[in-house]
Amino acid sequence: MAAWQWLAISGVLLLLELATPGFFFAWLAVAAAVTAVLAWWAPELVWQVQALVFALAAGLAVLAWFRFRPAAPASPLPDLNRRGASLVGTRLVLDRPIRNGSGRLRVGDSSWPASGPDLPAGTAVRVVRVDGNRLVVVADD
Repeated sequence: MAAWQWLAISGVLLLLELATPGFFFAWLAVAAAVTAVLAWWAPELVWQVQALVFALAAGLAVLAWFRFRPAAPASPLPDLNRRGASLVGTRLVLDRPIRNGSGRLRVGDSSWPASGPDLPAGTAVRVVRVDGNRLVVVADD
């Protein structure tokens, strides 16, 4: 294959990258461009060697991306979609008594299952952790 053919393949892969989400075809386009440079520098290489160079360059490009990609920024609201976790430390009042380790408490306009020591309804409690959808509470002093 000639160098211009590898450049054309690289261009098509870049167009595919623009048309699809993610970062997949960009690395294949880089590998095709590297193969084009090699084919221009050594035009006597057979297509099998060029295909091997393309495969190796594609693998190295993908590995380099995973190794050197920028870290995702930390979320300013890590508990945004974990409402139970955002309730840890909150002081609430038991809606129903906790008997045999199980009861209910009101959080805003909803009722949540609660577990903890046996306590009567109306007791002020503090959420110490979340166990699935159950709030683990202790008596608030």
